[in-house]
Amino acid sequence: MSTLADFTQDEIEKMMAAPMLVSMYVMGTAVSGPIGLVREMMAGVETAMQSAKNAAPGSLLNALFSEENLKMQQDKLQQETKASTQDAQNMDAAKASMLAQLKGAVGIVAAKASPDEAEAYKQLMIQVAENVANAAKEGGFMGIGGVLVNDAEKQAIGDITAAVSDPTLPTEAPSAPSSAPN
Repeated sequence: MSTLADFTQDEIEKMMAAPMLVSMYVMGTAVSGPIGLVREMMAGVETAMQSAKNAAPGSLLNALFSEENLKMQQDKLQQETKASTQDAQNMDAAKASMLAQLKGAVGIVAAKASPDEAEAYKQLMIQVAENVANAAKEGGFMGIGGVLVNDAEKQAIGDITAAVSDPTLPTEAPSAPSSAPN
């Protein structure tokens, strides 16, 4: 079992930023309105914190996403997520950057943690994507109508799953979502 001492501060920041990047990636696919955005962002944070509570004491996920470590790393985490998309000229460039950062974080965990910890980290990223997508309806009017997970969010979950499944793959711009109605 690895510990945070096995990683540099820069690596820790990248690993901790990944759930936020996944959240932003999914959120960027469909606008949910102000309340929906808050629900989606909270879903990502809560998923990471819940993973820490459910993980074995002393495990990487337990240490990385514990409430104590999140509070300690909060400023650096905000800077890391902002810097990851700062130079992007459009949403496609921002999403490509987020996927590249995600792959980098998964690669760090895969290189230094146990295979079980690496798999748990990958599954956490997929769970964050799914929980963010399910946190608020898209479409509709004032909460009436709309769908919980639209085609664009399904594509985003697929992009995240592909990215964490093989972090050595070259990063490509995400495919355009289908315009077919739900």
